Amino acid sequence: MNESCDSLFIKIFCSVPVIKILDFLLDNDVFDYSKTEIAEGAAISRTTLFTAWPKLEEAGLVISTREVGKAKMFKLNMENPIVEKLFELDDAVSNYFAPVSIGSLVLEEAKDKKAMPTQP
Repeated sequence: MNESCDSLFIKIFCSVPVIKILDFLLDNDVFDYSKTEIAEGAAISRTTLFTAWPKLEEAGLVISTREVGKAKMFKLNMENPIVEKLFELDDAVSNYFAPVSIGSLVLEEAKDKKAMPTQP
């Protein structure tokens, strides 16, 4: 597909590094982070982060909060309505899959108990 025909959604979010960065920042929204810390937390290289970062800034999803020495610190832009919806989506996904995860955990525990030798 021609990039000029892509939707705005695809232009912003159709990137695994962007998704990894957003996931890290959504899960760690209390603090601000340097780009190095974000790359480490998102499990991507700094080079990959620097390639993906402009999309996040252009969309207003991240903001610079302060400087610590020479490092700029960043976090999600909580005033951006897209960020608000991303939190809602993250919660919805977690809530949807939570019963499945809990059910799997219960099944695993039951299997473990069956596999354990009984005590006399």
